[in-house]
Amino acid sequence: MENIIKRSGEFLLSEGIFLIITGIVMLYLAKTATLLLAFILSVGLLFIGLYRFINSIVMRKEISSPFLSVMSGIFLAVIGLYLIYHPLFNIMILTIAAALYFIIESINSFSLAVSNGGFKKVFWISLFTGIIQLMLAIIIILGLPYNSLWFIGMLIGVNFIFSGITNISGYFHLKQLSTELNH
Repeated sequence: MENIIKRSGEFLLSEGIFLIITGIVMLYLAKTATLLLAFILSVGLLFIGLYRFINSIVMRKEISSPFLSVMSGIFLAVIGLYLIYHPLFNIMILTIAAALYFIIESINSFSLAVSNGGFKKVFWISLFTGIIQLMLAIIIILGLPYNSLWFIGMLIGVNFIFSGITNISGYFHLKQLSTELNH
């Protein structure tokens, strides 16, 4: 048991350090990270489209409407190719999607605040979170198209840093647990 806790803790610590370093690099190279992510998504769409196209032809007798499946594959492959050759458009769509996500989350947070009005602590935290989310959405929208070049890379970099911090705190928790089990 102690060996499992020790190995798990070491894994959490090493992964946490790796995530923090990667997150810092992504923050430093936010434009490059954004372009790389857009390229990977575009290539992914191309391959999914090609797979669906080929699979639809091979499995045409087993598929109820092979024509629609073939057309879907062609559509995905064409979108993937288009986005590979127009990465800025791809980045713009990803950034707009992030802004829409923050708008929806702010509405959700405001709704939570209103529905929990009797619980003052939850009300204020939800209200504050909703305001921050709405401000993020507004900043993203007002900064378009310029902030598209760095926003996604920055967002993922920050996420990696906080995930790394979470892993490292898990390591310290497991270390404390291991110490308590030994005594």
